[in-house]
Amino acid sequence: MSGRTLGSVAGGVLVALLLAWPATAQESQFSADLRREGEKVAESCGSFNVKALGGCAYTISTESPIHLAFGSIAPQNGFAFGAALAEHYTPNESWRISWNADAVSTLSGSWRGGAYMKLVHTPATSGVVVRQPGTAPSSGRIAPRDFPVIDLFAQGISLETVNFFGSGIESLESRTSVFGERQTIVGGSVIYPVRADVLAPLRPSLVGGASGRFVNIRSSDSSDAPSTLTNDAGFLELKEGIRLKPSLPNGWLYFDYLLSAQQFRSAADDFSSFNRWTMDLRHEVPLYKSVRSSGPRDFNGPDDCAQSSSESACPSVQWSRNREGTVTFRVLASASKGLDGNRVPIYFQPTLGGSDINGEQRLAGFHDYRFRAPNLLLWQESIEHSVWGPIGAYALFEQGAVGEHLGDVGLSNFVGSVSVGATLRAGGFPLAVVSYSHGREGSHFIATISSTLLGGSARPRLD
Repeated sequence: MSGRTLGSVAGGVLVALLLAWPATAQESQFSADLRREGEKVAESCGSFNVKALGGCAYTISTESPIHLAFGSIAPQNGFAFGAALAEHYTPNESWRISWNADAVSTLSGSWRGGAYMKLVHTPATSGVVVRQPGTAPSSGRIAPRDFPVIDLFAQGISLETVNFFGSGIESLESRTSVFGERQTIVGGSVIYPVRADVLAPLRPSLVGGASGRFVNIRSSDSSDAPSTLTNDAGFLELKEGIRLKPSLPNGWLYFDYLLSAQQFRSAADDFSSFNRWTMDLRHEVPLYKSVRSSGPRDFNGPDDCAQSSSESACPSVQWSRNREGTVTFRVLASASKGLDGNRVPIYFQPTLGGSDINGEQRLAGFHDYRFRAPNLLLWQESIEHSVWGPIGAYALFEQGAVGEHLGDVGLSNFVGSVSVGATLRAGGFPLAVVSYSHGREGSHFIATISSTLLGGSARPRLD
């Protein structure tokens, strides 16, 4: 089935189900959820004025169990459109289960389809203390509670255009080649909070996972294409790490630290087995006490935007004039090394420039995928502030380098980029970003819409 056919079928199924699903005497949970969604769509889309059209668009883009799916699929591959399924089930007080599935395609022929399952363990809270009337309350601060999360997924994606400029920070902009990529990922992961009083302020969690990756690369149009680009390759990926999410008292500084290791193993005759180590340190400083995080939530799938694990509804769009803003600082370091003469495949090497293959902005002032190598170091500093309602403005400063060897990644090789732009964070609507960026090779205009709902967890990474 082609990408265009996939998107057309998905969109047709969405419309047919919402408009023609019959009510029965003994409804299943899915039937009841679908009927209620149809009622909400009819209510939101029953008028024809600017405000009503906005509410209608929000409803059909976020409601469950079925809604429209859209977003930027990957740089240079266009805007994708299709349909998504998001359903939830609570078998008992200890477990919350959700299913997500979506299929989207672009006019260029690129497409993505996947199914995702979340199992969240929510044991009963222990240690509840009942105090007599008039007793002074505890002076302890209530900390966020993390739950164990099991994530199962199967995803396929096909990209028509991925740019390759050569390896390293000294690669030439003029030596551009193009290849196509198809990748299928099947596997699972676990986030397990560590319950230890002495470590409680750090909010530590162990992370781990295993997946199979099956990659097909279509040949480049350049004779300079690297020899490591093969037609077909299969990998077993193992991942383990630790995440820390502490915060200072009164919420004036939030940390999100992830230290992880990955092992990619391929067939011996592919000579592509390698290890990777990653350090991702994020710091967020709220400018006002009213700021609430709209970032990914572990208990959500990519097509969910719930604010807690005990509910499924997306938040409403806030049109207040409350001042909100954050300053963020991030350090990202990644090192990869082939085993016993093996090399890190080009398609698994991280990139800087524009946005990477996962849609994450990195040195936005350069062409997409501009700098590529096994080792990477990136600094990002940004400030975002509300302008009106869900609309905000931001400035982003970035410095980074890549290298074939760790010694090639240093301050002397850093290149920089400066960006200014606008953001749209409307309830659970996918994050939209428009930015103008500048680097030493010129300027770059970027307009993207996230491939997940706001608050939804990330999809499996492609690199």
